Amino acid sequence: MKLIFNIILFLSLSFSVLSQTKEDSAHYKLLYGESDTYYAALNQLSLVGEDAPYLFAESASGQLYTSQDLGDKVVLIHFWFLSCGGCLKESPVLNRLQDSLGNNEHFQLLAFANNSMEDLKRFLAQDSVYFGRKWATIKKHPVLNFPLLPDDGAAVFNLFKGWAYPANILIDRNGFVRKIIHAHELDMEGNDFFDYLYGEINQLLNE
Repeated sequence: MKLIFNIILFLSLSFSVLSQTKEDSAHYKLLYGESDTYYAALNQLSLVGEDAPYLFAESASGQLYTSQDLGDKVVLIHFWFLSCGGCLKESPVLNRLQDSLGNNEHFQLLAFANNSMEDLKRFLAQDSVYFGRKWATIKKHPVLNFPLLPDDGAAVFNLFKGWAYPANILIDRNGFVRKIIHAHELDMEGNDFFDYLYGEINQLLNE
């Protein structure tokens, strides 16, 4: 009986992934036309339904995260970098997600920055914003309450076939990539983007 249930679940998820992939592909074509950006987005979309790349990384606070540790968790991977204004605009949304779901043992948010560990730690210690390798005390950066991990050289970003920052990848509790999310493609920000991400995460948590 359990085998039959697992087969039905697998077929259901496969159909859902295929349907979503076709929909996303059509959306990309409308947004980007027959451009290099379209093919880069399509290349990343090929990850959906596949096993997520193996992860082994240390956060700026010294916490080690591995794919084994993340088993049976819905994982939201966020890609960003310090001098990216659009990335920092998404930070309040990620903070709200962490506040709302951080205590759920089946959820994990990880933010990989294309910066060194040294720069990440300095960023967290400064009341300033970061421009390239210069610091400016214009305003205090948002206090980030989620794990920050260095991805200097974009090794993890490239494992996930990344092509644009900021980017968000949703991985389900079975370790499969389920969704590639760029806020600019959805024309969302703030509360709307939070509601969208929260809904997608909860859907995976309830599967």
